[in-house]
Parts: sequence; C-alpha cells; structure tokens
Amino acid sequence: MSEQADAVADLSRSGVLAGIHWAGITAYRQTMKDYSPQTGHRPGWVGYTAHDLLCDRMDRVFSCGDFQLPAGLPAGAGMDAVKDGLAQEDFDQMPQIEPGLVSYSPLNGSPGWRHGQWRWLLQSFQFGESRKIAWARKSATKRSVASHPNPNPQPDLFSELSLDGFEFEQIVLSEDDPEDGVATLVVAHSIHRELRQREYLIGRPSLMKGQAWHWNHNLMANPPEPGSGLRFSGDPQPYTPNPNDVVSDAPVRLRQIPQKYKSSEVSDQE
Repeated sequence: MSEQADAVADLSRSGVLAGIHWAGITAYRQTMKDYSPQTGHRPGWVGYTAHDLLCDRMDRVFSCGDFQLPAGLPAGAGMDAVKDGLAQEDFDQMPQIEPGLVSYSPLNGSPGWRHGQWRWLLQSFQFGESRKIAWARKSATKRSVASHPNPNPQPDLFSELSLDGFEFEQIVLSEDDPEDGVATLVVAHSIHRELRQREYLIGRPSLMKGQAWHWNHNLMANPPEPGSGLRFSGDPQPYTPNPNDVVSDAPVRLRQIPQKYKSSEVSDQE
C-alpha cells in the first residue's frame, strides 16, 4: 500500500481527516464573510486571516492549544468555550474528536499538528497553481520537509532535483520527533477571491523538477465520507469539575479562548 493510501486511511478511520476538512472549510468561510475591499482590506489580508483562522480551527476541533483539556475527559466537555466566536453553522458541522487523539506538534516555529505517525503543517499557495508550488522558494522549514525523498520511489530517468539556486547539500532534513516513522505532510490551501472557489489538499511535498508533490489528496474533490467523525447536537454544555475528583498539581480548567498565533512563516502565506 502506498503512503498516500496509508495516510488517508489512517486519518479517515480516526475522524481526523474530517477535522482537517472542517477546519479549512470554516476558516475560509469566515474569512470571506469578513473580507471587504470597501472597508480597506487588501488581497493579502485574506491569506493572513485564513492562516490564523486555520490554526484556530485546528486547535478547536482537536482540543489543542488554549482549547486543551486534561486527559480522560469526553470530547463534549468545555464546548461552551469552543463554540464562542464560531458561527452556528460552523459549530453544528464540527466533528467530535476525542481529546488527545491529536497533539500540537510545531516544527521550527511553524504550526503543526500530529496524529500517530502523521504530522501536518500549513501552507497557502496561488489559486490554480497547486502543481507548481515552488517549495525551494518557501521557508527553510518547508524546503526541508519537501527535500525528503519519495516514500514510494519509482524509477524515473527524467526527474531531477530543481532547487532554484539552493544547494541540496545545504538543506538540512527536518528533525522529526525521536520516535521512528514520523511523516511530515503539508496541508495546502488557497481561494479565488472573486469566484469564491477554494482549493484544499494534504500531501507530501516534493522538490523534484516538474512536480510539486510526491502525492496529494484533494480534500475539496474528495471530502471525508458523511458520518466521518461524530457531530454535536443541542446546546454546548460547560464542563464543571467534580469537587471529589482532585488531582494534585493537575488542576482541571475550562477551555479558554485562544490567543493569536505568532509564526515566523506567516509572511510565507501569500
């Protein structure tokens, strides 16, 4: 089985892919609701805002960052804080993911999340240019991730590395977690502002000449099947800790409203 098939199967089976899909759909939905050239928003505002909201939505659906809960609590705990700031439609569509299934896993300051052996980072690109993303011109972290070899190599006498001025030997491969077998993927996103059409995909980037990906899975054309991940119903209920359940040095708290992300790669988004 190919790495693509393994990744899509693992992330789909756990409901994580449904969470990634929800994060992208709702982040851009809110971004385009707020986008107003008449107000003074410039085109670059969309990229920066969508990036911030994608980070926020990933944390919300996966109980990470300021939405993190102590281990062992059900996915429905503290949902009053998770709902705060979301449109009702977005909250109603949010998959229910058990806390702890996904962890926050940044790489060199670039926001990232991890489930099992799969870690994913974020990257925007020009709409319609998903096959032409110039990873060699992205941040050092993205170049590093894209410099990993094809996980399913096939003989190809015509392919060669094309680093647009970068020396391959100077690119240090990304340092994954100490555990063996961690694969770092990229979730790439874009939108056509006038047509309101979106592109959203996850895959393994490549520095090979003539191809931007070793493989990718189009989340817009192939959304998770209906029922992937549970859905919330009714009004969210706050979590009230049981006074009899006291754990030393591990106070239970409500999920909190997240602070803005600060990433050295935000300038890389547009």
